[in-house]
Amino acid sequence: MSKITGERELRQAMQKLQRDVNKQAAKSLRKIAKSAMKKATKNVAQQIGVNAKTVRGRARLTFSPTANNPKAIIRVNRSHMPLIRVLETKRNRISSRKGVLRVGRHSVSRGFVQRLANGRTHIMFRQGRERYGIDVAKIPLATPLTNAFQKELVDYPEQLRQELSKNLSASLRRK
Repeated sequence: MSKITGERELRQAMQKLQRDVNKQAAKSLRKIAKSAMKKATKNVAQQIGVNAKTVRGRARLTFSPTANNPKAIIRVNRSHMPLIRVLETKRNRISSRKGVLRVGRHSVSRGFVQRLANGRTHIMFRQGRERYGIDVAKIPLATPLTNAFQKELVDYPEQLRQELSKNLSASLRRK
């Protein structure tokens, strides 16, 4: 009879260990995903000269990993950012000289600041003659964001291996 309980205890211990491994794998994935988001957005913000908070809002972890479903989905808004957002940083100023408007490290030829009908203020520019329409000046973010995320996740298997071993050893030490 004691042999059966010993087997049962062993089986229960193995099941508990398997659950713990799945839980720690999910925790590791979540940490890697959040760190990749943080580093990539910080690098892009530095590159274009805005606050990290401005770019961080464009990346979000839409599916967080769980023990039953260990996958993380990061959604990134890669659309162009209006140039007026550069002015959220205190050190960026607008200067105008010879038909060129400079905002931080970005310049717009034939640019001007205008308050739109919806109440927002934007930096606008006109290409061509006076009779042509005006457009909102924007900063392209698709390429910098894509490159930053690819760079952060290039050694993903190694990051996962290190994080998982660290989490598992800490978990086993606690028990």
